[in-house]
Amino acid sequence: MKAKGLSGLVVLLLLSACNEPDMGNFKPGVANACQAMPAFISQTGIGQAVAIDTQQRGYTGLRLLNPQTRKTWQHPTWDDAGHVGAFTRDKDGNIYVAPTPEVSLADNPPALQNRIYRIDAKSGEMALWLELPAVALPSPANPFGTMGLFYDCDTHSLYVSSLAGSEPRQAHGRIYRIEIASQQVKAQLEATDAIGVAVFNGVQHKRLYFGSARSSDVYSVALDAKGNFTADVRHETALATLPDGNSTSVRKIQFGQDRQGQFLMQLKETEFGFRLLAENNLRKRTYNFVYQADKDQWQFRGATPESGE
Repeated sequence: MKAKGLSGLVVLLLLSACNEPDMGNFKPGVANACQAMPAFISQTGIGQAVAIDTQQRGYTGLRLLNPQTRKTWQHPTWDDAGHVGAFTRDKDGNIYVAPTPEVSLADNPPALQNRIYRIDAKSGEMALWLELPAVALPSPANPFGTMGLFYDCDTHSLYVSSLAGSEPRQAHGRIYRIEIASQQVKAQLEATDAIGVAVFNGVQHKRLYFGSARSSDVYSVALDAKGNFTADVRHETALATLPDGNSTSVRKIQFGQDRQGQFLMQLKETEFGFRLLAENNLRKRTYNFVYQADKDQWQFRGATPESGE
């Protein structure tokens, strides 16, 4: 009887283990360090030390800017998506861009906002890369579609947040994991209205961090070995609860490492309310955190005035 009972326990444990997702074994730290600069930059004539500029002051779309000489360059296709917001690069230097309406829908019709555009690393040409499935299309009541973008080197995945179809009292947004190689959506986090998204490899798991579009809260969800979402979602912080914090939303999440080897997280804020309003927060700040590996937690280290992108 004892042997039979032990055998049954072993079978039960094996079945339980089979139900647990494979979480992979990722080196703790920044998940997008492999990003490459596009090859076409060498052909622009403005130098190699350039930044991708999406401020859109006096132009539409994005452009390259040499901060030292102030020279700029823009491919003829770079205004095809109208006003743009988030962008990210992959390991080959391709740039992925999210169209984002500003104060007018003339250049950003709602029906065309749940898309991702791609700038080819070699030619510099921008073209529609993927149209994302949504609960409902953006509309004049909520003209926002794709919002945040992040490239993960480990899984060669593109994470995209979208607000398409959300209503004032109902969250219909999604966060997508797109497999870049196949150009297919492989996983979706449903009923989630998020703006900024970013991945960090913690000591326990790879996690996707996202800033809520409806509050100042930041959450994270554990990712499995392929980069897909698990049921492990946790609350990380809220800007409103921090010293001298604000009720704004987190539009951008960045991870880095200092000279002492400590991992850092920066949260950048924005005023957001599902409306086309010019930014009126004149004292935007960056909220700074340091990673505590022994607790797998982030410790707040203060806020600083936000610098330019």
